[in-house]
Amino acid sequence: HGADVARPSGPAPDTRMPRVLAPYSNIVEALTPTMTGLPGVIVTIDGRDGVGKTTLGRYLAWHFNVTLIETDLFLIPAADYLIHLDDQINRIIERRVTTPLPVIVEGVSMLQLMKRIHRVPDFSIYITNPRQCGSPAMARRLSAYEAAFVPAAKASVVVEIDHHGA
Repeated sequence: HGADVARPSGPAPDTRMPRVLAPYSNIVEALTPTMTGLPGVIVTIDGRDGVGKTTLGRYLAWHFNVTLIETDLFLIPAADYLIHLDDQINRIIERRVTTPLPVIVEGVSMLQLMKRIHRVPDFSIYITNPRQCGSPAMARRLSAYEAAFVPAAKASVVVEIDHHGA
């Protein structure tokens, strides 16, 4: 005669995972060989303001269990240009890649920032969004950056994310 097994009372817990956006799954698939194959990897996420860089960065940091640097937190807006606190961003990157752990760096004008701190990303993501909600002042600044650095053409992967139902 077997012992009685205690069963929890009440409704069964909901074990369904939230739906992952298709573009996110595609990026994870493209990025996985880089993240698992190399120590000290630098991944950048670039795109205009309001396209979903931070949201994607947080998802990828969670998925791969790595550090995310949100460069907006190190940004000082000036009248006609952007000032990043480059030394602080570079110090965090240096700490991660010498551990050696991957790091994801996201924000506007990533190629320009990487050039200033003498870094080259191992993998770069460029995001577009048809419902971008950025500011006109920032759009002018980013048009000059895009003309000079052509980030979409240099990206490892370009992805469109539609915030409202992708």
